Amino acid sequence: MKWFIITFFSVYSLMHLYVFLRMIRPNFSTQKSLAFVLLFFIMILSPVLWRTMEGNVSKDLVYVAALISLLWMGFMLYLFIFSLLLDAYRALVFLSRHLLGINPLPVPSPKVSLYLVLFLSISLSAYSYYETLRLHVVKISIKTEKLPVDRIKILHISDMHLGPVMGADKIELVKEVWEREKPDLIVSTGDLVDGNMRGKDGLADMLKLMTAPLGKYAVLGNHEYYRGVDQALEFTERAGFEILRGEWKDLGSLVVVGVDDDDCRFFNACKGELSEHYLLKQVPHEKFVILLKHKPKLHPKAVGLFDLMLSGHTHGGVYKPVGEFILKKLFITDRGLVKLGSSYIYVSKGVGTGGPPMRLFSPPDVAVIEIISSGKPSSSQGTPLQKRQREDEAQRAYF
Repeated sequence: MKWFIITFFSVYSLMHLYVFLRMIRPNFSTQKSLAFVLLFFIMILSPVLWRTMEGNVSKDLVYVAALISLLWMGFMLYLFIFSLLLDAYRALVFLSRHLLGINPLPVPSPKVSLYLVLFLSISLSAYSYYETLRLHVVKISIKTEKLPVDRIKILHISDMHLGPVMGADKIELVKEVWEREKPDLIVSTGDLVDGNMRGKDGLADMLKLMTAPLGKYAVLGNHEYYRGVDQALEFTERAGFEILRGEWKDLGSLVVVGVDDDDCRFFNACKGELSEHYLLKQVPHEKFVILLKHKPKLHPKAVGLFDLMLSGHTHGGVYKPVGEFILKKLFITDRGLVKLGSSYIYVSKGVGTGGPPMRLFSPPDVAVIEIISSGKPSSSQGTPLQKRQREDEAQRAYF
């Protein structure tokens, strides 16, 4: 955690420095530039300020401070990216002029460059904030011969990040879906909280109103550990969830398995079995098995030992190119439903955000998943040996 904080503030400071050198200093006098230095210094340290304020001053004041700080963070990221792209464009023109002897493209002046970068950054920041307000409902149907009832409807929520900024408005969005869909089972796959949850019993009580006949089950994400896992556990249980920590629960018509997020190791706060492979070997496989795990990573031998894995964490990359080109190489996928052998994996883009309240082509979502009984297994599925061979081929193809 210490190295993450050091790395974050180093990178964040360098972003401010780059924007200052490329956009501020060429366009403003020394006196005005010093004012920007002061502003940048305050904004770099602002996350420390509002995190320190949590639990010590009014929630409204913390909300305002945190919102300004996080919106600035997202805005600064766009400023940095567009400044970098503009410098890459200038470098292209320079090389064209000196290596090829031609200069077909115009080079904007420092003032025009500033206006262009500001316009693009403000426009994308506004859109990115707007996208966080549009909760998508993903509907999925999965057929199985293992279900003793006609169908079971599951509401899957993930990554709400309730804390200083994410609050009642996010819960209301989910509650609207719950009221409309009337699920049989509610599951949360981590990062339900993100901050000091002392004094936020009202949010837990709002979540507790959402009930389901088969119950509510949750696992911990990485953010539950950052401000103290005990208060995160207390909040989650008050919200009506039974937390599965390296254990499984037989609900009669299906089995729910849950493991702690592996970041628990950094805080000496793990409980129960962390290996989903070891845990899944213990469950009754004649029943439909649901695995809850925050990060969409999987032990290769676990494929075929569960029917449906539900995860979050990735947020779809928050910015879609991040998910498409980076996270898909680190995890099973960055979003949506995939199938490995006989096992399905669904990865939610989450309800909230753990950083700036901004998204780009990765809107928040909840999933409504219907498990539908298909009766007896079809002969077209082949023998158990043939099914196991297909699962082994799927493991080799992915892992």
